[in-house]
Amino acid sequence: MSDVVDAVAADAKAEATAPVVEEEPDFIELFSGNALGSTDAEVITRHSRTHLVVFVGAEGSGKTTVLASIYEKFNQGTFAGFKFAGSRSLLGFEEICHLNRLTSGGSQPDTQRTRLTDEAKFYHLALRGAEPLALRRDILLSAMSGELFRMAKDSQEDAERLTFLRRADTLVVLVDGDRLSIPAQRTSAQADAADILESLLDASMVSPNCRVEIVFSKFDRITEIGQTALDFLTKTQEKFEERFRTLIPHLSFRRIAARPAPSPAPETMERGLAEAFISWITIISQPSIDEYVGQPAPTRDDREFSKFGWRYFERTRRDR
Repeated sequence: MSDVVDAVAADAKAEATAPVVEEEPDFIELFSGNALGSTDAEVITRHSRTHLVVFVGAEGSGKTTVLASIYEKFNQGTFAGFKFAGSRSLLGFEEICHLNRLTSGGSQPDTQRTRLTDEAKFYHLALRGAEPLALRRDILLSAMSGELFRMAKDSQEDAERLTFLRRADTLVVLVDGDRLSIPAQRTSAQADAADILESLLDASMVSPNCRVEIVFSKFDRITEIGQTALDFLTKTQEKFEERFRTLIPHLSFRRIAARPAPSPAPETMERGLAEAFISWITIISQPSIDEYVGQPAPTRDDREFSKFGWRYFERTRRDR
């Protein structure tokens, strides 16, 4: 018995004198708060069903201004029936909104131009419906730079590199209302929007389940010019309808002022942006699993974020 006691005592002594090894804490990787790259965007899409809205348009058409306007509305409170519930790209939003604020020192509101980068940048919004117990929704917004727009418009090969577009739930094509209001620039403004859409369709970058909305931005500028500009806009919409309706199942049109000037009825412009935002984040339908059966795996050159849909439906098919 004494041997057992002695052994227990010896073990206790050894345990007391043994160096204490502290476990290293688990580190949580935090987002920088800047606009997200593909890798960070994929972290969000893996966590929840995320709605991706991509804005494309020529330089100066209003893509970044629309992003900034949406963020500013949530800064003010409930917008479009949703409450702000967080963002992993707050610094990115603040950066594009800076020139629109008094602290920028500018004499007029402005928006930083979308920069040309090697990959797409994404802005994250977490939202909850205004009603009690509403579920959280994750939204990613992306604006294609004007330079990247020109490259993709003029080259199908460049368009095919924009693999993240295959993941888009909504594609918003902006037509610059300023250029539509100037007779010498009207035709080129119309052609820019038509050509980018044609190029993306030829490159198979637009999913059949993607909502495509052609937005005539800065509509207040067109109305200022008068009936001639309005007639040209109407004819432009008719041409888009005739050219793309059979190719795009979910095609729609909208007229909006991205940053409306003071007017007798500012709530009308605000309501226009709210209605647009609701449309852009409304899910049309979940893609059919059968659409992905037999599809080749994405190539190694594809960004991880662009592979989300393929991986998700391959996994779902195997579990059936």
